[in-house]
Amino acid sequence: MNSLHIFNFLNGELTYGGSSLPHPYELSKIIGEKLKLKTMDTALRLATKRVKNPLSLREHIEFYIQIELFQWKDLEKIIRKQIILNLEQVLPGAGVIKLSSSSSFDLTLGKNGHGLPWENLQQEIAQRQQLWLSLSPTIPSKQAIPKSVAISADSISNEWAKRHLKKWVNGQRSLGEIAHHMGVDPLELAQSYMRFFKLGWLTFQHISPQTDDKQSAARHQSPSSSNRRPTILSVDDSPIVQAMIKRSIGEHYHLLLANNAIDALNLLNDNDVDLLLLDVTMPDIDGLELCRTIRKITKFQNLPVIMLTAKDGMFNKIKGQMAGSTQYLTKPVDSQKLLEVLNKYFPKQPETERYIAPSSFSEQPS
Repeated sequence: MNSLHIFNFLNGELTYGGSSLPHPYELSKIIGEKLKLKTMDTALRLATKRVKNPLSLREHIEFYIQIELFQWKDLEKIIRKQIILNLEQVLPGAGVIKLSSSSSFDLTLGKNGHGLPWENLQQEIAQRQQLWLSLSPTIPSKQAIPKSVAISADSISNEWAKRHLKKWVNGQRSLGEIAHHMGVDPLELAQSYMRFFKLGWLTFQHISPQTDDKQSAARHQSPSSSNRRPTILSVDDSPIVQAMIKRSIGEHYHLLLANNAIDALNLLNDNDVDLLLLDVTMPDIDGLELCRTIRKITKFQNLPVIMLTAKDGMFNKIKGQMAGSTQYLTKPVDSQKLLEVLNKYFPKQPETERYIAPSSFSEQPS
C-alpha cells in the first residue's frame, strides 16, 4: 500500500513529519488531543483574533505558550514522536523523494526556533529497534495479529485492558492497525500487549504446522511448475554492498533489502523469504543476535542463513554456527561464488548456472 509522508527541514534539522503539512487549526487540534487540553478550542478562537498571520503556525504556538497553555518542551515531545513514527514507516521501504523549497510552513521549536537533529532521531530509532527486538519472538513486529484468549471477563483484573480487548482485539486487526486507529505509539501498545500475553489474556496468531508445510512446499517448487522466483532477503547496513548484491543476483532472484535488524524482521514476517543473506557486523543489533532471534521463531528455524562478514578465522565461523547460520562467507565475496552457493539451495535455476557474474564485491571494513 502506497502512502505519502512529508517531512519539513530547517537548516538540516527536522521540524515536522506527517502525511501532510497541517494548517494551524489542524496542528492545534493535534496538540489539544495529545495533551488532553479541554480549553484548546477556546484558545484557538482567541489565537485566530490575536495573531497577525492566520496561516502562521509559529505565531499560534507562541500565543499558546504566552497564555501558558503548554510549554515548548511539551510541543517538542509531540513533534519528536510524530517524526519518529513517520520515519519508522518510511525508512524500511523503497519510494520516491520529491524536494520542494517553496513551502511557507513556518513551524519551529523553542524560543530560538530550532529543529530536531537527524543524529538524535537516528539514535532514538535505534533504541526503539532494540526494544522491538526484545519483544520477539512473541511479538515479532507490528504486523503481528493479537487474539483474545477465551477466558472469563472476571479473570481480567485491569478494567482498561478488559474494555480494550473487547473493542480492539478481534483476531483480524494487526497490532499496527490497532495503534493507528487509536492514535498511539505501536511500540508502547506492543509493550502493553506483552504484559497481557504473560498474564494469559491474549495470544498472537501463528502459522499452523500444516499451513507452514504447504507454504514451504510451494516456495521450493521449480520455476517450470511455478512462476515464483526464490525470494532472498539481504541484510547489510552498507549501501555499496547491497547495490553489488542486487547487481549480481537481482536478475535471477526476487531480492529484498534491509539495512537493520528490525526492518529485516518486518520483511521476514510480511514475505515468504527462502534464504537470508546476513551481514555480521551491523551497528546497534549485529547479525549474530538477529540470527539467534530468528532461530527462536518456529517458522524460521529451517530458513537457510548465509552470513557475510569482513572478519575471517575459525572462531568467527564457530560463533556464526552457534548463532544458527547455515553457511559462512567472508568478504570480499566473489559474485560467482555467491551464485554457486545459492544454486545449492535452488538447483533448478538454469539461468543462474549460466550467469557470468562480476569478479567480486567488497567494502573496506570500518
